Amino acid sequence: MSRLRYAAASIVVCATIVAAGASAATAKTVTLHFFSKQVYSRISDASGHPLRPSAAPAVGDRFSFASNDYVGNHKHHAKQATASDHIICTLTGGSTALCDGTIAIGGSMILGDDFVFNFNSNAATTVTITGGTGSYRHAHGTVIAKPVGNNTDVTIKVSS
Repeated sequence: MSRLRYAAASIVVCATIVAAGASAATAKTVTLHFFSKQVYSRISDASGHPLRPSAAPAVGDRFSFASNDYVGNHKHHAKQATASDHIICTLTGGSTALCDGTIAIGGSMILGDDFVFNFNSNAATTVTITGGTGSYRHAHGTVIAKPVGNNTDVTIKVSS
């Protein structure tokens, strides 16, 4: 019986150490910079069928984009991608959409849900971080995406 109590006490101590480390980590804010190069895009109707290239998108149609992300910005960045992202949007008007996005870094993800994107604007889009997985499980902060041609400079300010 004493072995069982010892094992239970060890588990409690380990859990306390992990929780203390996690709470200390939550106070830290990190800023990450990436150059996001688009590698995939798709436009489909509300039923999920791809639109013909000549078809005009309509309210309810969906846009999907994926990119490889390189540390740095469009002027100076790493040669090899260390992250990736995926954004999916539903067209809500002539040039606006409601979107959800995911940025994968290592084995973790940063999530941004329900943000409005304007396809006709060159202004930066600010996305509120709504959560994440792994290292970013309790993440909050912002992602600022500035268009650079078909690509994007991304600044992530994250506290987790």
